[in-house]
Amino acid sequence: MKKIILLIAIFCISYTNAQTILIVDNNVSIDTTPAHVYSTFAGAIAAAANGDTIYVQPSQTTYGSITINKEVTIYGGGHTPELNNGRRAFFGNISITASNVKLSGIGVSANTSLSVTGTRSNITIENNMLFNITISGGITDNVIIQGNIINNNLTLSSNASNSMNTTVVNNFFDTPSANGLNYLNSSTIFNNNVIVFQGVTTQSFIANPIDLVAQNNVFVFTSSFNGTNWEAGGTPTTFHNCLSYSYPGNTLALMNGIGNHDNVNPIFTSIPVNNPVFDVLNDYHIGSGSLGTDGNEVGIHNGFYDFDMRGYPTLLPYITEMTIQNNMLPAGTDLNVNLKANANKTN
Repeated sequence: MKKIILLIAIFCISYTNAQTILIVDNNVSIDTTPAHVYSTFAGAIAAAANGDTIYVQPSQTTYGSITINKEVTIYGGGHTPELNNGRRAFFGNISITASNVKLSGIGVSANTSLSVTGTRSNITIENNMLFNITISGGITDNVIIQGNIINNNLTLSSNASNSMNTTVVNNFFDTPSANGLNYLNSSTIFNNNVIVFQGVTTQSFIANPIDLVAQNNVFVFTSSFNGTNWEAGGTPTTFHNCLSYSYPGNTLALMNGIGNHDNVNPIFTSIPVNNPVFDVLNDYHIGSGSLGTDGNEVGIHNGFYDFDMRGYPTLLPYITEMTIQNNMLPAGTDLNVNLKANANKTN
């Protein structure tokens, strides 16, 4: 049978100014003889030049741990896509050791870390499903973390002058551990996130903040946390128009700041009873009437970024239907494929 390269429709259309598009696909039937197709990420990044775009195809098999050491844009097809039986492009540990990197639409294995090390700037991490994010080991500036599902912790540099201008907006933090938000500082924008805590009880969940101002966030608890230890170490965080709620019914301590919605059920549009942990089929719009500093509802569905439940990369269309008309054919015969795609939101 003739080998084919099956490209998702979003990968057939480029809206970037990249010099070259490279494709990574570790599925067994893929023809890697074309110069721009690779079975490993290591092969693609070695061949890439600064400014290139790398598309990583969905697969049943992880692409393993990777190092991003060039100024590239990397797209997966979404962290929870509708087609391909939910297959996605997923990795182990991800190490970013270059500036001017964008990573969008991928997933990672559990208990892995995405790390940014060295002196780096202009890094965008959006629409991914990640575990730990660590930014340390150098001076970073203009790191944007938006639209992600983060299944554990976020840690910035313990030296506030080393983690400058970090934007953390419209992310869903699903069950971070105690002290899960670490070393956020006065230049950190921490807005319009939803943070769901399950295991935190008497421990704090914000550690070592440095004059942090947090706005329009939703903090909900499914454990017995009573809110007396919102944070540990550092200087007090100021909360503006944030919402807090305990599903077990504990009365949480008031948040420091103004305009907050303390002990208010967010009344998410659609979740299982008292179970707000992330599920792509849930609806996390707020029904409580709790408004943020911009006059819109608090949480992930407002602010300046369009949260996408499935993690489809912005700027690119995504495939919704694919039909192969002649799946039995001799070698050298054209394969007829009908594709349908929707335009994704742009930010």
